[in-house]
Amino acid sequence: MTDVVQRVAAAGHALAGRVWKRGKQWARLCAFDPLLRLSNLAEVLPPFYRPNDRSRYIEGLRKAGLPA
Repeated sequence: MTDVVQRVAAAGHALAGRVWKRGKQWARLCAFDPLLRLSNLAEVLPPFYRPNDRSRYIEGLRKAGLPA
């Protein structure tokens, strides 16, 4: 799986309240990109068609445990 898939899965599990799956996915994501933070997330995010989608995705990553 790519880091993009790992991020989407971690955010999705966090937003859905599936804490145990979120943690498992998060461990995989950290192995892919241990330097990823909310502060440098803009460097890796593609453009979003709807701004609300971007906000929701970032909120999911925050809930998943992405550090500031």
